[in-house]
Amino acid sequence: MTTYLLDINVLLRSSDPNSPLQALADASVTRLLARSDQLYITSQNIIEFWVVATRPAKVNGLG
Repeated sequence: MTTYLLDINVLLRSSDPNSPLQALADASVTRLLARSDQLYITSQNIIEFWVVATRPAKVNGLG
């Protein structure tokens, strides 16, 4: 079993249905979890995700 710190970009791509990388991000996380690897996020990840998720799409956010 390996441990990974998920980068904010993986979380953002996985959450963005308009991203061409969404399927890759989802498949990567699914594969790691299927191998019983441990995936971690930090409070900083959560803050950065919130900032991008609540920013309007016209300024590079998720809306």
